[in-house]
Amino acid sequence: MKGYFRKRGNSWSYTVDLGKDEITGKRKQKTKNGFKTKKDAEKACNELINQLNKGTYIEPSEKTIKEYIMEWMDINAKQILRPSSYDNHLIVIEKHIIPELGSLKLSQLTPSHIQKFYNQLSTEGLSPDYIRYMHSILRKSIGQAVKWQLVARNVVELVEPPRLADKDIVTWSLEEATEFLDYVEAHGKRFFVAYVLAIYTGMRRGEILGLRWKDINWEHGKLSVRQTVYRTRQGLLFQEPKTKNSKRQISLPEYVLSSLRRHRSDQNKQKLLLGGLYNDHDLVICTDEGKPIEPRNLVRHFDRMIQETGLQKIRFHDLRHTHATILLQLGEHPKVVSERLGHSRVGVTLDTYSHVLPDMQKDAANNFEQAMNEKKAKKSL
Repeated sequence: MKGYFRKRGNSWSYTVDLGKDEITGKRKQKTKNGFKTKKDAEKACNELINQLNKGTYIEPSEKTIKEYIMEWMDINAKQILRPSSYDNHLIVIEKHIIPELGSLKLSQLTPSHIQKFYNQLSTEGLSPDYIRYMHSILRKSIGQAVKWQLVARNVVELVEPPRLADKDIVTWSLEEATEFLDYVEAHGKRFFVAYVLAIYTGMRRGEILGLRWKDINWEHGKLSVRQTVYRTRQGLLFQEPKTKNSKRQISLPEYVLSSLRRHRSDQNKQKLLLGGLYNDHDLVICTDEGKPIEPRNLVRHFDRMIQETGLQKIRFHDLRHTHATILLQLGEHPKVVSERLGHSRVGVTLDTYSHVLPDMQKDAANNFEQAMNEKKAKKSL
């Protein structure tokens, strides 16, 4: 097998004879143009011939990025992603990836295209987190194209996404958390129990909204995280927690248990009032009709409560951070905190809440010094 070279104008091309098509019997050739010198054409030609001889050559796909990535979503991603994750992928693909890269042929995609895409997103003010999420989608989708032998390599792996900036976690102090709950309870505001659960257990928003009465073990004072509520294009869905560690048991203090009992009593009165009109999903936190709460509505209510109390503005998710930070400041073992939060490993907890560690290290240093001094004092007696 050898190549044939031709110069047209200022550029060179090569042609390789691939033999006859097994079906049509026609001669097959592979031609590529646009090389500046004959040497460049010869090098590329030799690489092709080497791949053909080894049986590693893959015919570049004629599909566009748009055609391929939507096919990947339908055939592959839909089967392995949770409905909420599938929706999030689709939003990013339709809003950003297709408008910028969709018209390119899959075989034409280069690291340069992707790098320029990321740079443009950064210029538009998108966060490194969000761009890295797009990078993950592109890496997985093109990786599957390699497995399907549509392209020879995953060019996305040759591009570095933006680095994540260190984030300062904003939390409430013990006093601020107490003031917030006291205000919401005193004024009879809805979602009081949701805030109690967030602050006293560190549960995520979806986990709180998915909590059922049957998930609470009153005798042992524990609750089990078994499902979450997610917003998808099809509406609100109940799903299992993402990871094995997210499915966990959390011990509850008496304050939380008594708040839940009062809440259940009020909810039962509402059930009797509505009778057959009540949509009973066994949810702890739900609408007056028993339906699941729209997660955004809980966030809007939380923001409004912060305005009314005049407390430092934080996100609802920061109540989870508040729970963890307070526990660590009180000297609780990071392993216990990690288990309550449902982290995959204690290292995640320590990395996330490293802002607490300097104070803890100071206490540790003082405790060590005190122990040494006491030992010295005993020896001098």
